[in-house]
Amino acid sequence: MKKKEYVGVKKRYDKNHLRWVDGKGWEGVVYKYTLNKPGDPKDGWSYIGETPEETVRRSKWEIAENKYAGQKIATARETFGIKMFSYTVLETLYDPDIDKLVEKLEKREAHYISKYDSNKHGFNSNKGGTGRKGQKISQEEIDRRNEARGDFHHTDATKQRISQSQIGRKQSDEAKAKISAGNKGKKRTEAMNKAQSDRMKGKVPTAATEAAKEWVKQNGGSYWKGKKMPEEARAKIKAVQQANGTAVRAIKVIDGSSEDFPTMLDASKKTGDGTGSVKYSIEHGSTTKRGYKYEQIAKP
Repeated sequence: MKKKEYVGVKKRYDKNHLRWVDGKGWEGVVYKYTLNKPGDPKDGWSYIGETPEETVRRSKWEIAENKYAGQKIATARETFGIKMFSYTVLETLYDPDIDKLVEKLEKREAHYISKYDSNKHGFNSNKGGTGRKGQKISQEEIDRRNEARGDFHHTDATKQRISQSQIGRKQSDEAKAKISAGNKGKKRTEAMNKAQSDRMKGKVPTAATEAAKEWVKQNGGSYWKGKKMPEEARAKIKAVQQANGTAVRAIKVIDGSSEDFPTMLDASKKTGDGTGSVKYSIEHGSTTKRGYKYEQIAKP
């Protein structure tokens, strides 16, 4: 079995399912299935599709039990049978960039759907070009898709690939404005807040950290610079620091007395040693200039 290698950003394609033509790039087709049922009112009706994976797409058609595209063609396959349709390649396109190839295929698919009127008098459920353009998904279609998906979930590896594909991508100002307008006036529920909290447990909030750095870069200082921080906010920050900090025991070498602290910063404030000195003492077992040795301890 060949090792899977993927190309594409908008959608990941297994290279084993694609065809590369030297001097042209990846190959894709716009195709047509035509119903051959003389005497039936729908004789000659067609379904237009596009794919850069022609072999895979055709093999899916050949298995009657497979779900195939939208509801109209799915119903037609069940009603008339897959053998009553003839297959024709309408156009073959090439591009060394798989994402650009798919864009070309979608445009040409929309062209042929219009040409053969296969949206109104055919088996296409939409006008093509962008998946569901010109078509509102019915509840029946939603139910059909959910049934087909069953208990499907992305694997961790797939989630990781999706996540990696999004790194470095920036949303346009127009997209940001739409998101902002869509969220305006909406309030987060307690369930949403809890779900987000559960997801973030044990993780560093990178996005928030980067946003904070950018804010400081543009405005200088922290958000609270020049403002009086409420005691409640101060208490919350301290609680978080103590919960996430390293608990230490400060041992006074001269008499062996000791005191425990929830963080290195708390110990530093009490003994006068810098946090760097506290950390160094923990790691190397050394005595600080102020006569203390520090040990990391388990939090109560």
